[in-house]
Amino acid sequence: MTKAMLFYGHVASNWGDLAINAGAVDTLRRAGIDIASSTAVTLAPSDAFYRRATFTLKGLSLRTVPVDATPRGGREEIDLLTGYLADPERFAHDTGMTDHDVVVLNSGEHLFESAAGDNVVDLVWRVLPGLAATAVGLPIVQLPATIGPFHSRLGALIEEFVLEGTAAAAFRETESRRLNTTQREVPVLPDPGFHVPGLRFPDESPTETDTLGIVLRPEDMGLRSGSRRTSFVHQKFRDSNYSESRAFALFAAVAESHIDNGGTVRIIVQTRSDREISRVLADHLTERFGNDSVEYIDPTGFREYLTALGTVDALVTSRFHAVILATAQGVPAAGVYSETHGHKMPGLFDMFRLPDCAVRLDDRDIDTVRTELGGALAVAVESIEDTRNRVKANRSAGRRWLTEALQQPPVDDFDATELRIQALAALYRVGLRRAEDEALTKVRKSLSDLEDRMNTPADTDA
Repeated sequence: MTKAMLFYGHVASNWGDLAINAGAVDTLRRAGIDIASSTAVTLAPSDAFYRRATFTLKGLSLRTVPVDATPRGGREEIDLLTGYLADPERFAHDTGMTDHDVVVLNSGEHLFESAAGDNVVDLVWRVLPGLAATAVGLPIVQLPATIGPFHSRLGALIEEFVLEGTAAAAFRETESRRLNTTQREVPVLPDPGFHVPGLRFPDESPTETDTLGIVLRPEDMGLRSGSRRTSFVHQKFRDSNYSESRAFALFAAVAESHIDNGGTVRIIVQTRSDREISRVLADHLTERFGNDSVEYIDPTGFREYLTALGTVDALVTSRFHAVILATAQGVPAAGVYSETHGHKMPGLFDMFRLPDCAVRLDDRDIDTVRTELGGALAVAVESIEDTRNRVKANRSAGRRWLTEALQQPPVDDFDATELRIQALAALYRVGLRRAEDEALTKVRKSLSDLEDRMNTPADTDA
């Protein structure tokens, strides 16, 4: 049987990321991969979330990079990556890649270039397994992913490598295909979250929307906004108790309208960064309407999250995987997105052939967005049988594609030399900035120590 090495297993507080793991493992198993002899590699995982991640990678051997525990964020990491880019076979050797038959690149949305260009190091980690696989002659399969946009020559080369230098690749929503600048015809197939074991459609689709599920996230925060911007926005929202958050204003208006019309709401937390805004919304609604109208669920386990989503009558959400995991259980959903969250939400609903069910927030009038969202949810409820059939068909197509993809030979004629050169140049620039930052930090500390000594009274005891 075929042995696969999966790069990278997600380790996070986000139940959506862990759904990718669980679905990827299940589809690999169904496609004939020998799971017991295969490996999932995690990238500098957080101890806080490692245990829950391993549950969704069950059956696979686990390995962590950097293998020598080089800390991330400093010059040592740059030195390590520079060495790997100069000699990708060393990365293959260090990870045990050559003991496997195929390299599988996991689904997600890490393959993009931030506007500030501050995700270069992460991008290099993401493409490094593919470069190493190419160097040792192993085929590469990119699971359905959100890809792009890219802005630089390095970005264009990464896109070209992921889509043309792999034995097979797929998008997980239609907007990534629209942004594609390569010549290869790349299919759009379902995110691995649709393949999570145990997801079931009910015998009958809901006809009433008494219980409305809400899974919300703050705007202008997250992977694409970058850590600095996210930290700044988070503090601003926290200081205002989320009164300055447009996402809070929108979902509060949606919930209030639903309860005023006799319904109840269930607020569900998908990830740690959503917890505060969700709690504040639940408290706001409970204060106005009482406990009987509002339920707040902060799941402690993956299955609890799935159950919470699957037992509402309808869902409004700004979380991509909340849509997937609800829809895969027959729950009609409408999505909200902001430009800073990327293009995946509208691309997902376009794949469902429900393009109007993804509603843009940004700086638009809240009442207008709420009205559009209500119309979108009505369309989703009316179309749930068609959506259900489309999900089933897409699942089958995705499984067939992966089975065939894993049988493809490696791409022997792809030249990744320029990609490696451009990546090395980008790392060099990052390394210089980090060295400057470290030097400046040392100077500031020296000045602070000097000031402390100058301000400390001298010992005058005889």
